Amino acid sequence: MSGLFAIIFLAAVVGVFKPYIGSLKRWHFAIAAIVSLILVGSFADPKASTTMAASDPVASTTEPSAKGEDAAPSALPSKWTYNEQMDEMRGTVTKTARLTSSNEVNLQFPYGTVSGYIEVRKRPTDGLNVMFLVDKGQILCRSYSDGHVSVKFDDQPIKRYACDGASDGSSDIAFLSNESGFLANLKKSKKVIIEAEFYQQGNQQFAFDTAGLDWK
Repeated sequence: MSGLFAIIFLAAVVGVFKPYIGSLKRWHFAIAAIVSLILVGSFADPKASTTMAASDPVASTTEPSAKGEDAAPSALPSKWTYNEQMDEMRGTVTKTARLTSSNEVNLQFPYGTVSGYIEVRKRPTDGLNVMFLVDKGQILCRSYSDGHVSVKFDDQPIKRYACDGASDGSSDIAFLSNESGFLANLKKSKKVIIEAEFYQQGNQQFAFDTAGLDWK
């Protein structure tokens, strides 16, 4: 349709300069040229404007990526593992949270490579307990022999916690004193180092990535 009006426009322009219809004046052709020009614009192909509109989002799509670069990185996932054990007979629940050391220690024969663990436990029978454990080895930790472990929370000064062994005589576990104080420091920390003395192995250090402990 716009092509037809374009032809009329050109014919009208010719008539303005040289009227070729005897009954029409130059101004008749001028009016025809103006009207046909308006109609050409009205019936112009909308594809050009559509193309321009479609191209606009291209520029805007780059904006979210720019914002994404400025966004703060997400927090690292916690390395703690959690467990709840139900006592069906008594209707009570024992809660634990356990963390494995980020390093391993090589002890002399017969132990070899050893990992350390921090475990927080709460149960109705004895309340809150905080334990340091190893999968192999003998921790020298007896209340009657001034047994203790040294602990460093992040960049804080080294703290000393008295410890005691398990009631069944197991030597791979140490129950730490001042449980609530240790737990408070643990929840605020990102890294903890525990140093304990082992039978015929001297002092050994275990590091833990403690961030993200969820304990209430």
